[in-house]
Amino acid sequence: MARRRFSPLDRILGRIDDLDAQNLAILARRLERERDLMETVLDTLREGVLVLSHDSSIEYANAAAIRLLGVSAEDVNGTELRRLSPDIAQALELPETVGALTRELEVRYPESRLLSLHLTRVGDSQGAERSRRVAVLSDVTKDRVQTEDRVESERIDSIVSLAAGVAHEVGNPLNAIGIHLQLLQREAAKLGDSPAATKVRKAAEVCQSEITRLDGIVRDFLGAVRQTPPNLADTDLVAVIAEATTLLRDQMEQLGVRVSLDVPSEVPPILGDRNQIKQALFNVMKNALEAMDRGGDIHVKLSSDDESVILSIRDTGVGIPAEKLTRVFDAYYTTKDSGGGIGMLILLRIMRAHGGTVDIQSTPDIGTTVILRFPLKHRRVRTIDAPKS
Repeated sequence: MARRRFSPLDRILGRIDDLDAQNLAILARRLERERDLMETVLDTLREGVLVLSHDSSIEYANAAAIRLLGVSAEDVNGTELRRLSPDIAQALELPETVGALTRELEVRYPESRLLSLHLTRVGDSQGAERSRRVAVLSDVTKDRVQTEDRVESERIDSIVSLAAGVAHEVGNPLNAIGIHLQLLQREAAKLGDSPAATKVRKAAEVCQSEITRLDGIVRDFLGAVRQTPPNLADTDLVAVIAEATTLLRDQMEQLGVRVSLDVPSEVPPILGDRNQIKQALFNVMKNALEAMDRGGDIHVKLSSDDESVILSIRDTGVGIPAEKLTRVFDAYYTTKDSGGGIGMLILLRIMRAHGGTVDIQSTPDIGTTVILRFPLKHRRVRTIDAPKS
């Protein structure tokens, strides 16, 4: 629990029942000055801050939030958010079981822009009418494409350079091992069909297969961190989900994790790069597995609306605290004891390149839900430039 900071007002409020009318008036003026000070401080922020009541009416909006909504200050307080910005209002829906979420959203009014949103619930969790939702909105239209992407690109460059060096160093001994295995197989062939020769040939075949697999792992890793434009084609998401799940089947069985699929009879087509989407799903499901030490469930659901095909992956793992949820897309940042901290960054880059979005909802000790939205095939796909490597 955060440490509470006391001010001189706390001492006065502690004995408010003993104040007479004159002192109450003085207290009211001091409270008004404190309120004006806090509003002035919040108005200096570049991020928009919104406080919503249980019925989604706006209780407070700082100057940046008012600009993002494209209205005047007089039109804000007490107004239902959906009347001012349906896009933002829909993005601020927070299920009762979710403590916080972070996502990117695109709004079209008062102008088209990309916003980064962090939403959390505050107040009395037992009394819905006393709870509030606090939203912090950042306009990342330019910053995301220019500043942050440039920084991420520099970080990814270092990963690519390291990976290329590792691939080279690993590749040389793998080639040497492969050559000697071929020699071993030739010598074993000269021994005929004796049990010893057969055993040697089988062992050599296993080793050769493992060399091929290691080489594939290195190439897949390099392909994941290097920036390559998606090769868009008609993509069957159901089949891609099955392939990504198959890759993790052994680990799921070892951990006792169950996977359930909720797939409609017909899924609208999307344009996508099959391999990149499979990489994205693999990263999400791998994180879900690592969030569950022993046992648990992963629920995969496909649905669609007028604009998108929506893929939801929900786990029953440890969840992510609200203060860490805002950093999940940062390069090298991880909430796990192990891991490189680039899996979610790669996921974000893939989704941006497909013109899609990523939503993450999480509650500690309950689980995490990752929602991927892919634009329908008939929509014009407007991709967002990902960091260049």
